Amino acid sequence: MSSLNIEEPDQPPADEDIISRSLAKIDDYLEITRSRELLRRYLAMNAFDGVMTSLGVVIGSYIASVEDPKSVLDIIVLGAIAMAVSGFTGTYMVESAERERRVNEIEESDPKMVQSYQRAARFVSAFAAVVDGSAPFLASIPCLLPFALAYLGIFEIHIAFYTAIGGALVTLFAIGTFLGRISESSIIYSGIKMVVAGTLVALIAFLLGQG
Repeated sequence: MSSLNIEEPDQPPADEDIISRSLAKIDDYLEITRSRELLRRYLAMNAFDGVMTSLGVVIGSYIASVEDPKSVLDIIVLGAIAMAVSGFTGTYMVESAERERRVNEIEESDPKMVQSYQRAARFVSAFAAVVDGSAPFLASIPCLLPFALAYLGIFEIHIAFYTAIGGALVTLFAIGTFLGRISESSIIYSGIKMVVAGTLVALIAFLLGQG
């Protein structure tokens, strides 16, 4: 009696496989376009801008004796959204132009590589724009959250001010440690330097506001 060889139907790829392949493809695109350092700079610089802008709003509101948490919350949110939109559109336009120039150079020197580079360039332009746009918004959350809680009646307004300032300093320390890891130097020292820099800027803003 002969046996029938019944082939199992192809199984749909597991979610882990899809994620792994997607991450591998992203890594390939970053390698082709040599964009890793660029994205790290976008992330660090714009996160710093986001947290310092939010911290400036908090300090200014404190100096002005603002009692309505919604007023502070609205300013931080609108500022974060404006920075996110500006960062996304500006970066996408700049990166698209730069990648197009590079495509033209590759077309002259190595036409076989053009198609692969074009796919990578389109992705990296959009990915860099997302990183640039999201970094300041995400960095503003530690300043934003205390006033959201104050608006809900969970915090007093004066506690929200102190918590937001503390959250901003913690965020600055995290950015500093990130830069320390990149430079392969002391992450603690790098984090402290970033906090000191942010504190000096905040102090100058406070003194100017008092004048």
